[in-house]
Amino acid sequence: MNLGELRDKFRSDTGDTVVPYFWSNEAIARYLSEAEAEAAIRAKLIHDSEDLDVVAGESAIELPESLFDIQYAELRASDGNTYVITGATRRDLDTAKPGWRTTTARPEYYVHDDKRLILSALPDANYTLYIEFYRTPTEPMEEDEDEPEIHSIHHDGLLDWAFKLAYSVPDADTFNPGKAKDAEEAFERMFGRRPDADIRRRQNANRPHRNRIHL
Repeated sequence: MNLGELRDKFRSDTGDTVVPYFWSNEAIARYLSEAEAEAAIRAKLIHDSEDLDVVAGESAIELPESLFDIQYAELRASDGNTYVITGATRRDLDTAKPGWRTTTARPEYYVHDDKRLILSALPDANYTLYIEFYRTPTEPMEEDEDEPEIHSIHHDGLLDWAFKLAYSVPDADTFNPGKAKDAEEAFERMFGRRPDADIRRRQNANRPHRNRIHL
């Protein structure tokens, strides 16, 4: 479904079909865009990849704004060699590789900050960093023809989060905490609970299939 079709279903399901509407078209579009982002985070629905430039001597790399979970990373050298780098925490690196912040070498690990990736050494050369990751949608839905990035089988489920947001607005005509709670629970049944960001990053830094840092 596109935004126009989702909005029509929202109005039909809520009974908001007579002008003047309780909820504006713009508000419904915002609710549905927020719903898609929420679903993408909870159920990891949008997988992507990207090549990023690594400059010799610079350990911090800006990440795509929509990225929230790195799944795989490798350095690609100019000679064609590739080197998998794995997630770690600063505490791990401080223990296993003292002085890592100022050491010049080929990085073997990375720390995932909120918006940046920090390499475990100052790169000894220019590289290309290839990453695979989960992300949220890059653009909100605004035009009637806009469609969610997530698969069409999930589109109906977005309405539950939109209902939750709509019924949570402190308005005398529409505020309904009971309906908001029911809609949130329905959304959670489909897409799961929202993961804690810090816990997710710690789990990613200690995935069993990744090499652990050894002293």
